[in-house]
Amino acid sequence: MPKVALITSVTGQDGYYLAELLSRKGYIVHSINRHSSLLKKEHFEEIYQEGDKPCPDIHIHYGDWSDMTTLSRLLDQICPDEIYNLGEARRVITCADPAEYPNDLEGIATLDMLEAIRRVGLEQRTRYYQAFPSGLYGLISRMKLSDLASSSPLLLNIGDKCRDYWATVNYREAFGMYACNGILFNNESPYRSDAFVTRKITRGLANITQGLQKCLYLGNLDAQRDWGHARDYAKMQWMMLQQDQPEDFVIATGVRYSVRQFVTFAALELGIKLRFEGKGVSERGIVSAIISPNAAALKVGDVIVAVDPRFIRHEEESKMAADPTKARKKLGWIPETSLQDLVIEMVQADLVAAKQRARLEMHS
Repeated sequence: MPKVALITSVTGQDGYYLAELLSRKGYIVHSINRHSSLLKKEHFEEIYQEGDKPCPDIHIHYGDWSDMTTLSRLLDQICPDEIYNLGEARRVITCADPAEYPNDLEGIATLDMLEAIRRVGLEQRTRYYQAFPSGLYGLISRMKLSDLASSSPLLLNIGDKCRDYWATVNYREAFGMYACNGILFNNESPYRSDAFVTRKITRGLANITQGLQKCLYLGNLDAQRDWGHARDYAKMQWMMLQQDQPEDFVIATGVRYSVRQFVTFAALELGIKLRFEGKGVSERGIVSAIISPNAAALKVGDVIVAVDPRFIRHEEESKMAADPTKARKKLGWIPETSLQDLVIEMVQADLVAAKQRARLEMHS
């Protein structure tokens, strides 16, 4: 019999890549979405549709999943072997506003899901994965996060985020459930929302090459992040549930790049060489050479990158990184996609979209 997996919010980028991976491995995939969440993610159709019919191995369930009875009934009906509670963010999450966190997720509350698993008697059968973004752990300065399961709770941000993390640990220890946490550092893809800086950069620069936008305005160009491909991170999440014993892992590449470097890589893929002048809010990215017809709409000397103080988040740590050694040693997980290859993939997707939009505007 094929394995059965349940993913909360399959319409986000992580849910998409995870559903794609599990489908290739022969799983029957179920997803739960709220009544108000429509399948408006065009990329999801790639795996949900086979020709003009829904894929028979991927099923979408709508409902009010804050209702324990409804959730328990679904779990009893599908008896999932694995549950991935991804908690897809609808906006950028920061630690400055923990009270808003539960309302900005498509996922199911951790305690609700854990208790529903127990209610229907699946605690010894179902393996449970809970995803968290790196921002959950507050402003940690000059510190690498390698094994948060053994870290002091004082390192974790207070409130609901801390509660959910330790709830997973407590259910694992108290009830013998296969339950684990994954702490995901920045994972990107062509399906990333443009509310995140990486997609804002690739989409903005692609638009600029087609004359759809004059300048890309960003915040702190010195900010550094550990960026990886969401496809690689989806594989890591699956690998966590294939172990004999459940453990918590940090999912990251272990390498940091600045926003300025990301901009430079994206511009080069579009055939633009940039030089940066000025400091702080006065810094600008100026076209120093054009090496591709993709950028024919530009000329040397054009200012296409600038800093807008409104986008600088003063409250957050500007250099965040993690040590993924544990994942490499215990799971054999190594990211397959370099940052440069990730940037190329994102830029090419956004360039195609920008060219299509430019053609439409030209003929409208």
